Amino acid sequence: MDKESIVRLSWNMDRLIGLRRHLINREADENGIYLGQHRVVRFIGEHPGCSQRDIAAALSQTPAAITLSTKRLQEIGLITKETDPQNLRQYHLYVTEKGIKNGESFMSVIDRYADITFDGFSDEELEQLSDFVERMYLNLKPLKEERASSEVNGERRE
Repeated sequence: MDKESIVRLSWNMDRLIGLRRHLINREADENGIYLGQHRVVRFIGEHPGCSQRDIAAALSQTPAAITLSTKRLQEIGLITKETDPQNLRQYHLYVTEKGIKNGESFMSVIDRYADITFDGFSDEELEQLSDFVERMYLNLKPLKEERASSEVNGERRE
């Protein structure tokens, strides 16, 4: 495939992801939570007692961004933050009952858009697409790890 076709494919993927995110966030706004925040709540639900640092690493976000998200999620009652009795500077995060219900509602929005997005695709095409996306992810993942390693070592890229 020529360079122009690859750029067009990449552009189309970006447009698809952006449109999906816009549609989901627009509908989710009614619940007061956005896709990025849902990912935080979901991670906490899957890892009860995790720290903000755990979330930042897992979701490829800055600790500052996660601090802001968790603060807002606490304010609207979707998560709680408890101090670690062994280390008073450490906090453990948990999803509240309201957060669980909100997550279920949010997942129905995501499921509906997944159904719409993949309408008309055969199971074989979906498996193939899934394999392609996984390969693309694995192609990019070392760059994320390389960047994280250089940030830990105090190196900066210009």
